[in-house]
Amino acid sequence: MKNSDLPSSAAPEFALVGRSNVGKSSLLNYLAGQKQLARVSNTPGRTQTINLFSAEKGEFFLVDLPGYGYAESSHATQAHWETGMQKFFEEREGLFAIFILIDIRRDVQPEDEALSRWLQGLGLKVIAIQTKCDKIHKSKWHGIREIHAKKLALHPSQIITTSSDKKIGLAEILRMMSGLLDSLDKDLEDLENDSEDPR
Repeated sequence: MKNSDLPSSAAPEFALVGRSNVGKSSLLNYLAGQKQLARVSNTPGRTQTINLFSAEKGEFFLVDLPGYGYAESSHATQAHWETGMQKFFEEREGLFAIFILIDIRRDVQPEDEALSRWLQGLGLKVIAIQTKCDKIHKSKWHGIREIHAKKLALHPSQIITTSSDKKIGLAEILRMMSGLLDSLDKDLEDLENDSEDPR
């Protein structure tokens, strides 16, 4: 699982990562249906893969990262994941934001907390996606969001509550992505204007 094995991209990349069986495939299928994504690479590791998807016209990419925390994984496999992912997050130039998926029915695990804080320390934008919200009563959503935000060192506005089965919160993800891309475009425009300033 080498970062150098992935094709470089000029467009911003949104990476999706989470514990095994968190519902990442369902979310990707939804986004694929909305954005007409096409797989452009499949880079295998020894037991895992990194999948890179390009949005129509290449305005951004989605990166599907291997799941972590599978109970039956060996220590060697988990260590391999940690090494591969650390290199990816540190070296991938086009990486713009990370979506950490959390099953809303489960407690945030130490691995989730450590990953969120570490990614933020790298200066990456982190958004938490709570999955499978249709499995619990809506009255519990707000409280769990607050708990998850605190554990992940995020503001509650950086957490989106979703259900792929019921199509809850998925449009909010697309709006979040659009807003982040607009912000990036503005930052790049400001940099270009500053470089042209003759003062």
